[in-house]
Amino acid sequence: MMITKKKIIQFSLICTACAGILVSVSPLSLPATTQVVSAASSKADQSTDVTSKLQLVGQPFSTPAYARNVWDMQVFDGKIYLGHGNSSNAEPSPNAGPIPIVYYNPQTSQFVTEKVTYTDPKTGKQSTEDATSEEQIDTFKILKGKLYIPGNDSKSEQWSFGNFYKLDGGEWNKYRNLPDGIHVYDMAYYHGKLLAAIGTDTAPKVLISDDNGENWKELAQIKGLGTRAYKFFEFKGTLYAAAILMPNNNIWGDQTHLLAIDKKFNVTQQQVSGTNLLPGMTYVQTAGKTPYMKMGKTVVFRKQLAYIVGDVYNDAQLAPKALIVTKNIADPARTVTFPDTHALPTDIITRPNKTYVLTYTKQADGSYINRVYMTKNLTKWTQILQFNQDTYAKSFEELDGDFYFGLGTDTKPVSESAGKILKVKASDLKGKS
Repeated sequence: MMITKKKIIQFSLICTACAGILVSVSPLSLPATTQVVSAASSKADQSTDVTSKLQLVGQPFSTPAYARNVWDMQVFDGKIYLGHGNSSNAEPSPNAGPIPIVYYNPQTSQFVTEKVTYTDPKTGKQSTEDATSEEQIDTFKILKGKLYIPGNDSKSEQWSFGNFYKLDGGEWNKYRNLPDGIHVYDMAYYHGKLLAAIGTDTAPKVLISDDNGENWKELAQIKGLGTRAYKFFEFKGTLYAAAILMPNNNIWGDQTHLLAIDKKFNVTQQQVSGTNLLPGMTYVQTAGKTPYMKMGKTVVFRKQLAYIVGDVYNDAQLAPKALIVTKNIADPARTVTFPDTHALPTDIITRPNKTYVLTYTKQADGSYINRVYMTKNLTKWTQILQFNQDTYAKSFEELDGDFYFGLGTDTKPVSESAGKILKVKASDLKGKS
């Protein structure tokens, strides 16, 4: 059955924060999903160990450690853009920002910070800032050949409008015109129109623009739990928007909805279940832990959808639990089992004829083995590299055969290595990539 607000309150699983947006009662009390394993139980292909060949290209962010989490890395125009910051109200590093737009240029081996221009639509007055107005740059989106940043959580601005940013002609422009967009979590370009997935104080909503983002209106709300629309993904001719997902449980049930948008922009509330979308995951009522889960990174490869899922953690962050693959949204999906069965996925990217996934495994001594696996069919996975660090890699990218990694950290313990950018040269991978 569907979950009602009354039933959730009865179990004391939510509190009001960020103008009524659904969060857990204690973001820092969520138990870590990381499994600590001994070195002996963590399978390792030592022939792919590149720890001694890692290059530290820099640690470019000046924020406290947790806000240096590299949430996303995106190759664009030969540069690697780096998402960072922290939008959570809770410690550590709460409500960071304003967050600058930073990229790494492999040609010059330099980090560059780009300015942001804003033109007031009422007065026409133009101003230029050294950073975005956001507490966190969570993701970059390449839409119709241009680079966008959804305005994750604006800092010191009214909640009547949300922001997005577009790189156009070598200049970043800020647009503050998404109605009710307290949080803008994702954007999509679909059949000539821009769409935005937003978090509000009432419901998870999808906005649509007919004029490349100059004006927006509400397309639909997602019929489900919470007030935040987190993710878009296009699959088999349909654009989907997802809010909170529920794993199998014996308290409320695991039914919810995805918003399905067809090419004529007709919308359908497609009922889905955690049993199908989150195979093998079960919630048992536990003090301090909520059942709320969400999709993270997604790719479509070989006519299949692959998506990282995890707990909603520290307000709106994601604590990864599994990589899931499905051939059809309505059918039972399957969980990927990596050669190291304890590996947790944090990022996934596609290249012609192959997909790469970044994982980590925490060791008994507190260190981490970070691995990249490659597949050509989403079934067989081959380890192409591994390296040890005192923390885990949150995101990665590949450019001209070289791999780049952005280090991250959990809320406890906080690693001062967060924000480091590491590089592995193609020549050190022995042709495995």
